[in-house]
Amino acid sequence: MDASQKAYELDKIGTQFDQFIIAVNGALIAYAFKQVENKELTLDLIPLGLAIICWGLGFYYGVTSIRRIISTRIIEIFKDTSSITRQNPEYAEITKRKVNEVVSEANSYNKRMFKLLYLGGCLFILWQIIEMYLRTNCR
Repeated sequence: MDASQKAYELDKIGTQFDQFIIAVNGALIAYAFKQVENKELTLDLIPLGLAIICWGLGFYYGVTSIRRIISTRIIEIFKDTSSITRQNPEYAEITKRKVNEVVSEANSYNKRMFKLLYLGGCLFILWQIIEMYLRTNCR
């Protein structure tokens, strides 16, 4: 296996992990909605609402990150197979810069996805603590 195949396999594993995290975000949103299915709208639900927003944004950023990665793969395939880029080094350089730009954007979206996942988790825990406090002190 040469270096490009190894890089492709690592990229594939990373993309699969991102897809798993996106699925986790979706599952957390569904679980949070299930938790408040029969509750009245009260102020103590604010942390849970913010957690749901974080997970929703994380879902969006994760999907956007994967779309950017797919775009770079398409650009690289074009670059490798196109006679235009083989005959004109300036086009190859432009393509390389564009790929690096899109990869940078994808990494940025990926980082946001994880930060929002963690933030949503912290807000969910805060909501659980508030719920426990209200149950024990409001009896």
